Amino acid sequence: MYIFDSDSLIHAYRDDFPPKGEQSDFWNWLDDIGNHEGIIIPEKVIEELNLKTDGLSNFLRKYPNLRIESTTRCLTVLPKVLSTYGHLSDVDLERLEKKADPYVISHAIILNSTVVSGEVSKPDRIGVNKKIPDICDSLDISFESYPSFLWRMRGLYPK
Repeated sequence: MYIFDSDSLIHAYRDDFPPKGEQSDFWNWLDDIGNHEGIIIPEKVIEELNLKTDGLSNFLRKYPNLRIESTTRCLTVLPKVLSTYGHLSDVDLERLEKKADPYVISHAIILNSTVVSGEVSKPDRIGVNKKIPDICDSLDISFESYPSFLWRMRGLYPK
């Protein structure tokens, strides 16, 4: 099972596979992978996408195998994830509360899944600036970059 971060979905929608572009069948292919492998989009990711005006969050709802998962389910492990960011002020906690990253990682823990994101490791970052791959590494959670996921799935599920 795979937990998708906002970054990978935004890249796919805006840059790599726009719905009205030449590669628009990508979204049906991804939905099919969701049927076979399980693709989870945390509710917090949808909230983050709703802040944009490009319609991506509504677009994703058309694909039933890209399962939107309630935030409630991951709240029990959220403190564990937040602790990996180090000491956080109240302002830092407010910033993180608005980001999907800790929720994506919390879902991966609860569902024993792999996080998929376009973020790149930056181990020198501290606090709220830590990147998803580094938090996953700290918590021993499986991580796969967005391009690597696409490449691997293309081999397993050719169009």
